[in-house]
Amino acid sequence: MNSLHTHQVSSADVTKESFSHKAELAKRTGLGTLAFAAAFSIFAVAANAAEETGSAARNPDASPIYGVVLPRGYRQWQLIAPAIEAEPLNELRVVLGNAKAIQAYDQDTLPFPDGTVLVKLAWKHVQSPEFAPASIPGAATTVQVMVKDSKKYPATGGWGFGRFVDGKPVDLAQHQTCFSCHQALVKNHDYVFTRLAR
Repeated sequence: MNSLHTHQVSSADVTKESFSHKAELAKRTGLGTLAFAAAFSIFAVAANAAEETGSAARNPDASPIYGVVLPRGYRQWQLIAPAIEAEPLNELRVVLGNAKAIQAYDQDTLPFPDGTVLVKLAWKHVQSPEFAPASIPGAATTVQVMVKDSKKYPATGGWGFGRFVDGKPVDLAQHQTCFSCHQALVKNHDYVFTRLAR
């Protein structure tokens, strides 16, 4: 009569066996340990990059096409210039810039360097109830953002665009018109309409 012999396998034995199997496999295929590790690292980086890109594309706060979001603290940025937009928009507008934008304007640098961010705030303009000759901001209409990143946006002059209403990006159709307007009218000023108010 044969007796059944059982052997309990520890997790250390499994780990040793798994490691030695992988080492033997690497040796047989000629990859070597370094090549195997490098290939694994590249795969991990690619997977992370794909995940980040996918989550950026799914961000409901990012503009379609460009993935631009409202920058943090932009209302504390420095004024570049105000503007009045005639009918049919009938808006008061101000353009603010981050530190890179302000430095570029101060030094008359064109094209604008990567990292430049411009934000335009717009309101309907209404007559002041206290001072009849004055127009003052009424209801807010849009916040528009331009981000300079020549590697990310080579097809649109290095600029990414975002248009927001009530803090949310507007639809795809409105974003499809951004670059063509800038390209047609201000290509010679690095696609930027606003000049510094001195």
